Amino acid sequence: MSFTPVSKYNNLNYFIPLFYQSKENSVLLLDEEGIILEVNNAFITLFGYEKEEIKGKNFDMLFTLEDLEKGLPKKEIKNVLTRGQAFDNNYLVQKDKIATWVSGESVLIKDDNGNIYILKIIQNINKQKISEKSLTTLNDFNDIILKSIEDGVIVLNKELKIEKANDAFSRLFNIATNKITNNSFTELIAEHDKNNELHHKITLAISSKNGFAHALIHINENTSEEKILDVSCSPMKDLSADSNVLLIFNDITVQKQAQRDRDDILGFIGHELRNPMTSVLLSHNLMEKLIYHDDASIIKELLERSKKNVLRLNKMINELYNSTKINAGHFELEMTEFNFADMIKEAVDTIKIFHAEYDISVNNYVEDIIVKADRHRLIQVVTNYLSNSIKYAAVNAAISIIVQEENAVIQVAVKDYGPGIPKAQLPFIFDRFFRAEKTMNLEGIGLGLFLCKQIIHAHNGNVWAESEEGNGSIFYFSIPHLLK
Repeated sequence: MSFTPVSKYNNLNYFIPLFYQSKENSVLLLDEEGIILEVNNAFITLFGYEKEEIKGKNFDMLFTLEDLEKGLPKKEIKNVLTRGQAFDNNYLVQKDKIATWVSGESVLIKDDNGNIYILKIIQNINKQKISEKSLTTLNDFNDIILKSIEDGVIVLNKELKIEKANDAFSRLFNIATNKITNNSFTELIAEHDKNNELHHKITLAISSKNGFAHALIHINENTSEEKILDVSCSPMKDLSADSNVLLIFNDITVQKQAQRDRDDILGFIGHELRNPMTSVLLSHNLMEKLIYHDDASIIKELLERSKKNVLRLNKMINELYNSTKINAGHFELEMTEFNFADMIKEAVDTIKIFHAEYDISVNNYVEDIIVKADRHRLIQVVTNYLSNSIKYAAVNAAISIIVQEENAVIQVAVKDYGPGIPKAQLPFIFDRFFRAEKTMNLEGIGLGLFLCKQIIHAHNGNVWAESEEGNGSIFYFSIPHLLK
């Protein structure tokens, strides 16, 4: 079977320049069944077929298996025959089986004899599609990176509208991600930006195209907890919207709190250790002078005073050391089996050695209970409770210890008759470095009860206190036990 060349279709002569001279557009001439009658050189160059290999075959041979299953070739022919034209944007397969993304249009034409033909014009847009796909992949990749970044990240335009934000930023400011875009950043931070300092820095960065780093902003989320954010800004250069800026919000609340804790420690060390150190030095200076006068009685008194101050220093240093170990995660228990009542007695006897003038009574209802716990640490808790009561109680005041057991839980209560603790301060007495206002003039650095809490929590127990101003306080701890 042979076909008449395109140039011989008389009323199609105005298509001849398009057909023969086109370098970019591949052109096929089809009959109304989709049979290929003729192709131009641009088609041969793109698809790799010789004319003899493709003429007389249905154009559906160019479609992918997926598009054939969808019936795309038949739909295209139907649209051309019924509507006069059809558009396509899909893959077509080259001779070497490589799929190429094309875009084109098919047009219905007739000759003078009324014969119907379809002129299919194809444009190769494979490079554009690859670029689009690469860009989409890159954008997806960037989105994945943004989602994985723990810091808040946003892009602002020159009007300070948010063009893009990651999930971390949404969490920092407690706003749904899908409601952030196009919001005014100025309005968003207005209540947090004191004196418009951050707003001014960003505006200046956009106009000068110079970024900044380490601007601080404090975020209050309608709670007692405050977030401290470190903000950095970088102009987004080499982009069409070169006035955009990238902002990164790093939550440094924990670091700032750690810095405050360090400052607190240094402050407490400087303040609390100064007095006993001064007293020790003064005693030693006096003793040096008294040695020449051979006044043994006064020297003995000064030595006793120095000994007490050294013990105070040692206690404070041990508390600081233990507190540091707990914060660093190095707090371990040495579990042994022992009689709980004997442990209480040893703790009380230890306190009485240094404070014989105090009347410490013990109501012990667990005489025969054996527990598995860290004996040394529990003695530390009991002695801390007793020392705390003695510190805040009147001279010769009575102190009571009540020990009882119920439902495999041992509870210890230490009651004093001191000034009591204000109700507003009671929830914080086990916090690190906390000291009630009425006790600021007494020695101590506010770590004793904090250490007690950590020790009891390590035993899966609880600590708490009850107090009424003017009527003393009761400090409790409880731990579970499995041994009888």
